[in-house]
Amino acid sequence: MRENHTQLYIHCVWATWDRLPIVTPQIQTAIYAEIIHQCHQLKGTAIAVGGIVDHIHLLVGIPPNLCVSDLMKAVKGSSSHLVTHVIQPGEFFK
Repeated sequence: MRENHTQLYIHCVWATWDRLPIVTPQIQTAIYAEIIHQCHQLKGTAIAVGGIVDHIHLLVGIPPNLCVSDLMKAVKGSSSHLVTHVIQPGEFFK
């Protein structure tokens, strides 16, 4: 009997609040590292992470039991929390 094999790849793009240029080069590396870490925590594989000052792209391979909304909730939530509570506490970031 054959084994099942599933490959799911998702390309996610999300923007900053009102497309404000707040993903500066000073915090960009830390944000990308947190996104990669969250993908790994959820048993996904971050293939590519990038973007510019007003939006981020993520290409990720996910397991079949992980829904996209849970992935995005974790990725966006943890990266935003990192910036607002660790890197730039008290500064505007959405």
